[in-house]
Amino acid sequence: MSKGKSVTMMSSSGHSGGESPADGADPRSMSETPCAMQPGVLPLLGRPYFTCILCKSHVHQPFQVVVPRSLAPFLPATTVPAKVTWHGRSWEMRFTGGRQIQRLEAGWRGFALDNDLKLGDGCVFELLDGKAEGVVFRVQVLRADIPAEIRERAGGYTSSTPILID
Repeated sequence: MSKGKSVTMMSSSGHSGGESPADGADPRSMSETPCAMQPGVLPLLGRPYFTCILCKSHVHQPFQVVVPRSLAPFLPATTVPAKVTWHGRSWEMRFTGGRQIQRLEAGWRGFALDNDLKLGDGCVFELLDGKAEGVVFRVQVLRADIPAEIRERAGGYTSSTPILID
């Protein structure tokens, strides 16, 4: 293995609202600081959410996002229509639930391309609606701004392989 730095590309486990920070930090400063640092970032609404750092399978074929199993209790166990919203727009796609791997697909490509998502960008998916008729997530994109010369040789082909930066 090279001596380069490793940035792990993986989805974090989902969280339900109301959790306190593990390190004992003041939750007010945690919710206010990121919003002030990145324009357009909204505070969470206290609903179930998950985060992911985008790897190549999110921004290239097969264009899909795996939803952590920890959100399964809040989501339908079947394939249903889904919608993601960001900056006042929405994108239709499909949520496939009730399987070993639940995911957003068949429409995620449009969201990824329309918003110029790149390897290493972060997304926060907050569940607004998880009814049997359909799923709605509010998405926030946090730009990583990894230089193109690093992105092209960095790895990150799947969520289980890290980006290596020499």
